[in-house]
Amino acid sequence: MAVKVLYARVLLSYYTGIRHSFLGTPLDLTNFYYYFFHFFRDFVVVHYGKCCMSLKKFSYQIPNYAKIIKIKADFNVSDTNIGGFSMGRSFEKSLAWQKRARAALVGGGQPHKQSQPPRPVMVAGAKGAHFWDADGNDYIDYLMGYGPMILGHAYPTVIDTVTKYLVERGNVYNFGHTLEVELAEKLVQIIPSADRVAYFVGGSDATTGAIKFARAYTEREKVIRSGYHGWHDWCSHARGHLSGAAAATLSVDFNDLEGLADIFKAHPGEIACLIMEPSGHDLPKDGYLEAAKELVNDNGALMIFDEVKTGFRYALGGAQEYFGITPDMSVFGKALANGFATAVVVGKKEIMDEVSDVWVAATFHGEVSLVAAAIATIEELESKDGVAFMWKQGQKLLDGYREMTARLGIDTARVGGIGPMPFFGLSSDSDDEKQQRFHKTFYEATLDGGLYLPEGHIWFMSMSHTDEDVAKTLSVSEDALKRAKAA
Repeated sequence: MAVKVLYARVLLSYYTGIRHSFLGTPLDLTNFYYYFFHFFRDFVVVHYGKCCMSLKKFSYQIPNYAKIIKIKADFNVSDTNIGGFSMGRSFEKSLAWQKRARAALVGGGQPHKQSQPPRPVMVAGAKGAHFWDADGNDYIDYLMGYGPMILGHAYPTVIDTVTKYLVERGNVYNFGHTLEVELAEKLVQIIPSADRVAYFVGGSDATTGAIKFARAYTEREKVIRSGYHGWHDWCSHARGHLSGAAAATLSVDFNDLEGLADIFKAHPGEIACLIMEPSGHDLPKDGYLEAAKELVNDNGALMIFDEVKTGFRYALGGAQEYFGITPDMSVFGKALANGFATAVVVGKKEIMDEVSDVWVAATFHGEVSLVAAAIATIEELESKDGVAFMWKQGQKLLDGYREMTARLGIDTARVGGIGPMPFFGLSSDSDDEKQQRFHKTFYEATLDGGLYLPEGHIWFMSMSHTDEDVAKTLSVSEDALKRAKAA
């Protein structure tokens, strides 16, 4: 069906200067467009200071830094042409599914799992280190479901093991079962801080359980956080949170030992624990983890490593094994079961035995499918030296990006992380139109070339990322950088 594209001036454009303040909140250009289109997406899309309007049926492609593009109604989007780069991939079916999602799911789906423009991707399936969208477009995946898929999507060994146990044993019982003991014994064997194991479902559930254990053990209420630890009230101060819970949570930047000491000085005898991600985009400074643990323990508090991301990647025993620092308690999830939602809190026996009466029970903690998946995942990592493989593949990417950006003279690139959790991204903070176009063109070109590169989130390697995947990633990325320079 032919679609007329009507244009009209948009007063709230880049040129008005209003982007510097939206509802009284200072915003960069990205946030301005994000919030503008979030609230008015049923009506307008900017295109070089012009607006395309549709009453009800429409779809859109809005680059994060756009001025922006055309809109085609009735979900007949087949390409975009922005900054001189034309995307050849069709997203027609993904856009249709997104429309259905907005009608059925709260907010159209989980906020962090909604593909934002210019990426109208709805996943139809995944295998290994690839996924494909509703339109059949294939992508090499470097987010891997936000980290759980350490072996790869739909990994046969895990699927077969889970199926076998479910068919032979069922899934949820009235009492504890033998398989959860087997997994706990394995975790005690491989994780330095693990004398005892408690089961949970999901990382947010587990970090909250660890905080509850720490408060019970120390008989203190305040906690210090350093990193991302989930969506529960104690660690997320978003709309709807319980203000009283948030008031008991203090925050400190990673690698800021002086700031950590200042918090303890300001709240003597009140801090139950420091929960921290031990590594991420930035690695810990020399001596930081050791000094932080000493400071925490000297003040009568517990040190908790949130290894939901780093666990089984830096080493089988997590970042604590890799860096040689053993915390009082640790949280593991994500990669533990290759996409099944089990998570655990582990800790020293003198702590965990004392808090064994703390009520953290739930029907699905330690269910058979989750435990079986974890056992199969660990066995596969051990038998195939999976951690070493991920280190090797991730280091190839980091070396390749560093060489490439130096040779091409790209000074806005950020290369970070570490082998099994690398990162490559482009600066997106500038209001400079040329830099915005560079950023936009790169990510459109890599997407069109079959790469899904998280723009801000740390990347995750898996045992399914082949040499061919890495080579293609670097080749497509270099071509995209060249296109971006010319845009």
